[in-house]
Amino acid sequence: MLFGIAGPTASGKTTVTDVLTGEYGAAYMRYSLILSDIATERGLDPTDKATLQDLYVTLRETRGEDWLAKEVLQRARNIDSQNIVIEGNRRKVDLETLKAVASTRGEQLLLIFIDASPETRFVRYNSRLLKQGKPRIDWEAFLKLEQNPAEDEVPFLRDFAKQHGVYIDTDEYGIEEVQNLLRQKVEKIC
Repeated sequence: MLFGIAGPTASGKTTVTDVLTGEYGAAYMRYSLILSDIATERGLDPTDKATLQDLYVTLRETRGEDWLAKEVLQRARNIDSQNIVIEGNRRKVDLETLKAVASTRGEQLLLIFIDASPETRFVRYNSRLLKQGKPRIDWEAFLKLEQNPAEDEVPFLRDFAKQHGVYIDTDEYGIEEVQNLLRQKVEKIC
Protein backbone atom coordinates (compact mmCIF):
# COMPACT_ATOMS: atom_id res chain seq x y z
CA MET A 1 0.00 0.00 0.00
CA LEU A 2 1.09 3.56 -0.68
CA PHE A 3 0.37 6.07 2.05
CA GLY A 4 0.48 9.73 1.02
CA ILE A 5 0.73 12.08 3.98
CA ALA A 6 -0.31 15.71 3.58
CA GLY A 7 -1.06 18.59 5.91
CA PRO A 8 0.09 22.00 7.01
CA THR A 9 3.20 22.73 9.06
CA ALA A 10 3.38 20.99 12.48
CA SER A 11 0.03 19.25 12.09
CA GLY A 12 1.39 15.83 13.09
CA LYS A 13 2.44 14.40 9.72
CA THR A 14 5.74 12.97 10.96
CA THR A 15 4.06 11.41 13.99
CA VAL A 16 1.55 9.66 11.72
CA THR A 17 4.39 8.65 9.40
CA ASP A 18 6.19 7.08 12.37
CA VAL A 19 3.04 5.13 13.23
CA LEU A 20 2.72 3.82 9.67
CA THR A 21 6.38 2.90 9.29
CA GLY A 22 6.29 1.10 12.62
CA GLU A 23 2.97 -0.66 12.23
CA TYR A 24 3.21 -1.60 8.55
CA GLY A 25 6.98 -1.75 8.04
CA ALA A 26 6.64 0.92 5.38
CA ALA A 27 9.60 2.49 3.63
CA TYR A 28 9.74 6.23 4.09
CA MET A 29 10.19 9.18 1.74
CA ARG A 30 9.78 12.86 2.44
CA TYR A 31 9.77 15.79 0.04
CA SER A 32 11.64 18.02 2.47
CA LEU A 33 14.54 15.55 2.70
CA ILE A 34 15.26 16.15 -0.99
CA LEU A 35 15.11 19.90 -0.40
CA SER A 36 17.34 19.55 2.67
CA ASP A 37 19.97 17.76 0.56
CA ILE A 38 19.91 20.58 -2.01
CA ALA A 39 20.06 23.22 0.74
CA THR A 40 23.10 21.50 2.25
CA GLU A 41 24.82 21.39 -1.14
CA ARG A 42 24.23 25.15 -1.47
CA GLY A 43 25.47 25.96 2.03
CA LEU A 44 21.99 26.80 3.32
CA ASP A 45 20.41 25.69 6.60
CA PRO A 46 18.71 22.37 5.75
CA THR A 47 16.54 22.52 8.89
CA ASP A 48 15.04 25.98 8.37
CA LYS A 49 11.45 25.79 7.08
CA ALA A 50 11.49 29.23 5.41
CA THR A 51 14.77 28.41 3.65
CA LEU A 52 13.34 25.15 2.29
CA GLN A 53 10.11 26.85 1.20
CA ASP A 54 11.99 29.58 -0.64
CA LEU A 55 14.36 27.06 -2.22
CA TYR A 56 11.39 25.03 -3.44
CA VAL A 57 9.64 28.07 -4.94
CA THR A 58 12.87 29.22 -6.65
CA LEU A 59 13.58 25.78 -8.09
CA ARG A 60 9.96 25.41 -9.17
CA GLU A 61 10.36 28.58 -11.24
CA THR A 62 13.50 27.31 -12.97
CA ARG A 63 12.86 23.55 -13.14
CA GLY A 64 9.08 23.49 -13.56
CA GLU A 65 6.05 22.92 -11.38
CA ASP A 66 6.59 19.18 -11.19
CA TRP A 67 10.37 18.94 -10.66
CA LEU A 68 10.17 17.77 -7.05
CA ALA A 69 7.31 15.40 -7.78
CA LYS A 70 9.35 13.83 -10.61
CA GLU A 71 12.25 13.31 -8.21
CA VAL A 72 9.97 11.61 -5.69
CA LEU A 73 8.46 9.43 -8.43
CA GLN A 74 11.91 8.33 -9.58
CA ARG A 75 13.03 7.49 -6.06
CA ALA A 76 9.79 5.68 -5.20
CA ARG A 77 10.13 3.41 -8.23
CA ASN A 78 13.41 2.14 -6.78
CA ILE A 79 12.02 1.24 -3.36
CA ASP A 80 11.65 -2.46 -2.74
CA SER A 81 9.12 -2.53 0.08
CA GLN A 82 5.56 -3.75 0.30
CA ASN A 83 4.42 -0.45 1.81
CA ILE A 84 5.66 3.11 1.27
CA VAL A 85 4.90 6.33 3.11
CA ILE A 86 5.48 9.55 1.16
CA GLU A 87 5.25 12.51 3.51
CA GLY A 88 4.97 16.21 2.76
CA ASN A 89 2.59 16.30 -0.19
CA ARG A 90 1.57 19.91 -0.70
CA ARG A 91 0.67 20.37 -4.36
CA LYS A 92 -1.85 19.02 -6.85
CA VAL A 93 1.08 17.62 -8.82
CA ASP A 94 2.12 15.71 -5.69
CA LEU A 95 -1.26 13.98 -5.69
CA GLU A 96 -0.78 13.03 -9.34
CA THR A 97 2.67 11.68 -8.42
CA LEU A 98 1.17 9.56 -5.66
CA LYS A 99 -1.34 8.15 -8.13
CA ALA A 100 1.48 7.39 -10.60
CA VAL A 101 3.58 5.66 -7.94
CA ALA A 102 0.59 3.56 -6.83
CA SER A 103 -0.23 2.67 -10.43
CA THR A 104 3.37 1.75 -11.26
CA ARG A 105 3.58 -0.47 -8.20
CA GLY A 106 0.07 -1.90 -8.66
CA GLU A 107 -0.93 -0.72 -5.19
CA GLN A 108 -3.75 1.06 -3.47
CA LEU A 109 -3.20 4.73 -2.58
CA LEU A 110 -4.43 6.10 0.71
CA LEU A 111 -4.10 9.89 1.04
CA ILE A 112 -4.08 10.92 4.70
CA PHE A 113 -4.43 14.59 5.54
CA ILE A 114 -3.30 15.52 9.03
CA ASP A 115 -4.63 18.81 10.34
CA ALA A 116 -4.74 20.93 13.49
CA SER A 117 -5.68 24.47 14.34
CA PRO A 118 -3.12 27.17 13.58
CA GLU A 119 -2.79 27.84 17.31
CA THR A 120 -1.92 24.20 18.05
CA ARG A 121 0.51 24.05 15.14
CA PHE A 122 2.19 27.29 16.27
CA VAL A 123 2.88 25.76 19.69
CA ARG A 124 4.11 22.50 18.12
CA TYR A 125 6.35 24.33 15.67
CA ASN A 126 8.00 26.32 18.43
CA SER A 127 8.47 23.14 20.48
CA ARG A 128 10.24 21.61 17.49
CA LEU A 129 12.48 24.67 17.17
CA LEU A 130 13.41 24.50 20.84
CA LYS A 131 14.33 20.80 20.50
CA GLN A 132 16.62 21.80 17.63
CA GLY A 133 18.24 24.46 19.81
CA LYS A 134 16.75 27.29 17.75
CA PRO A 135 14.89 30.34 19.00
CA ARG A 136 11.10 30.46 19.00
CA ILE A 137 9.29 32.45 16.34
CA ASP A 138 6.42 34.83 16.89
CA TRP A 139 2.88 34.47 15.55
CA GLU A 140 3.51 36.80 12.60
CA ALA A 141 6.54 34.78 11.48
CA PHE A 142 4.48 31.59 11.73
CA LEU A 143 1.72 33.12 9.62
CA LYS A 144 4.33 34.13 7.05
CA LEU A 145 5.39 30.46 6.78
CA GLU A 146 1.74 29.52 6.35
CA GLN A 147 1.28 32.04 3.53
CA ASN A 148 4.39 31.05 1.56
CA PRO A 149 3.60 30.12 -2.07
CA ALA A 150 4.95 26.63 -1.34
CA GLU A 151 1.84 26.11 0.82
CA ASP A 152 -0.84 27.54 -1.47
CA GLU A 153 -2.34 24.21 -2.62
CA VAL A 154 -2.54 22.57 0.81
CA PRO A 155 -6.30 23.41 1.06
CA PHE A 156 -6.91 21.47 -2.18
CA LEU A 157 -5.31 18.36 -0.68
CA ARG A 158 -7.35 18.84 2.51
CA ASP A 159 -10.58 18.87 0.49
CA PHE A 160 -9.48 15.90 -1.62
CA ALA A 161 -8.66 13.82 1.46
CA LYS A 162 -11.99 14.66 3.07
CA GLN A 163 -13.76 13.26 -0.02
CA HIS A 164 -11.44 10.45 -1.15
CA GLY A 165 -9.01 9.65 1.62
CA VAL A 166 -8.63 10.11 5.34
CA TYR A 167 -8.87 13.43 7.17
CA ILE A 168 -7.63 13.54 10.77
CA ASP A 169 -7.75 16.61 12.97
CA THR A 170 -5.13 16.10 15.68
CA ASP A 171 -6.83 18.72 17.85
CA GLU A 172 -9.62 16.16 18.24
CA TYR A 173 -7.66 12.89 18.43
CA GLY A 174 -4.69 11.70 20.46
CA ILE A 175 -2.04 9.42 19.00
CA GLU A 176 -3.76 6.19 20.10
CA GLU A 177 -7.04 7.31 18.52
CA VAL A 178 -5.18 8.23 15.33
CA GLN A 179 -3.58 4.77 15.27
CA ASN A 180 -6.98 3.13 15.63
CA LEU A 181 -8.51 5.29 12.89
CA LEU A 182 -5.65 4.41 10.54
CA ARG A 183 -5.91 0.68 11.32
CA GLN A 184 -9.65 0.73 10.62
CA LYS A 185 -9.18 2.50 7.30
CA VAL A 186 -6.34 0.23 6.17
CA GLU A 187 -8.29 -2.90 7.13
CA LYS A 188 -11.25 -1.71 5.03
CA ILE A 189 -9.00 -1.26 2.01
CA CYS A 190 -7.03 -4.48 2.40
